[in-house]
Amino acid sequence: MDKEISLKDLLKQFWRAKTYIIVGVALACCIALVFLGVVTPKYKAVMIVAPADGYALGDYASTVQHDQFASLPFWRPKDQEGASTDFYRFMHTFRGPAASAILIKDESVLKGIKTTHKKGIHNNAALAQYLNRYVRIDPLGATPLRRISYHHPDPEFAAALLRKLHLVSDQMIRRDRRRQSQSRVEYLEKALQRTRNPDHRKGITNLLMQQEHIQMLANLDEPYAAIVVEPASASSKPVWPNQPLTWFVALFIGAFTGYIIWSLRQK
Repeated sequence: MDKEISLKDLLKQFWRAKTYIIVGVALACCIALVFLGVVTPKYKAVMIVAPADGYALGDYASTVQHDQFASLPFWRPKDQEGASTDFYRFMHTFRGPAASAILIKDESVLKGIKTTHKKGIHNNAALAQYLNRYVRIDPLGATPLRRISYHHPDPEFAAALLRKLHLVSDQMIRRDRRRQSQSRVEYLEKALQRTRNPDHRKGITNLLMQQEHIQMLANLDEPYAAIVVEPASASSKPVWPNQPLTWFVALFIGAFTGYIIWSLRQK
């Protein structure tokens, strides 16, 4: 059986291998210096969003009804946290092909992405794939808030891309909601003309008021599905590569490699 090596013996071996360790550390530091000089630093842009409040989502109107007709399925469903499903639709639209189909028409977006994506972006599917890979959406604890982050060598472009993504996604949902509401208003107005029962007319009138309320809110100049809690902003210093971590890893690998070479030569 091999003799168990004590800490004292291990320190003695390190001391004997000091020349190899020093050379290994020196070479590793040279490689780290070249790496830090060649690699392009990246900044991190962050935006925090939250579900738009109940009033902005048109939920306020449902609280002013006094009969059972207010519970008919014209309102958007909510999850257990009370967030409208429009917010979760926003999260998927944010990096989806639909939003990419609009952004790909923006030459500044394509030009900014090309600085790191040398192949370039040629269609909305490729842009959606790029966004899914490089734009992160992380939950903030147990809250419905989301942190959206993106790394890029140009801090101004990184923050601008997040702002454009938010604007495009939110406006798409607003547009679809406005169209849905308009079609419902037209249907309810026709139903109201055909109905003679007073109770039915009252229920249809309540539903019509709800849809008109949604249209009014959809026309307001404010976020519809997701409000911005913290506007998009980039870090003042590059977050990648991490210089302290790079030097630490270089020192460790250099010393370990030097010791391994010394041990092999001893055998």
